[in-house]
Amino acid sequence: AENLKAQEEVNSLKGLGQHLENLLKLASIELGDFSDDDMALIDKCAQLYTCLHIHDFDLNYLRDLYFSRKRDHIENRQTMVQQKTQLRRVKEAIDEAAKDVAGLERFKSTAEKRLIPESVVQQRNKQICATKQGLMDRQKAFAMPKEFSIEDIMEKVESLERH
Repeated sequence: AENLKAQEEVNSLKGLGQHLENLLKLASIELGDFSDDDMALIDKCAQLYTCLHIHDFDLNYLRDLYFSRKRDHIENRQTMVQQKTQLRRVKEAIDEAAKDVAGLERFKSTAEKRLIPESVVQQRNKQICATKQGLMDRQKAFAMPKEFSIEDIMEKVESLERH
C-alpha cells in the first residue's frame, strides 16, 4: 500500500516534470539555456514541490509572489529615499545649529572679556557717589553775593595773574 502510494507520487511528479518541460518547449526554452544559478533555483523549487507535496503549479501564485516582492522592494526603496532626505535635512539643521552655537560662543567670549567684575563696579559707584556728595557740599557752601559783577571778578583775576 505504501509502495503503491509512493509509486503514484513518483508518477505524478514525472507527469508534472513532463508537463513543465512541455511548457518550456512551447516557450522555446531548453533546460540547458539556464545558468547554473538559475538551475540551482529551479532545483530548489523542485525540492520544495516534493517536500510540500505540491503537484499542481499555478503561475498566478508565482506572479502574485513576484509582484508582492516587487511592491515591497519599491516601498523599501521609497522609504530609504525618504529617510535619506530626512537625514540630509537633519544634518543640515545640525550644521546650522552648530554655526549658531559657534556664533553664540564667540559672543559669550567677547562679552566675558568686556565684563567688569561686580566689585569694581561697586567701587566705582562708591567713588562716583562720594564725588557727587563732595560737589553737592561745595555747591551748598558757595554763597553767591547778592550783587554779582563780572567786572569785579575779572579785575580780581587780573590782579591775581599779576602777582
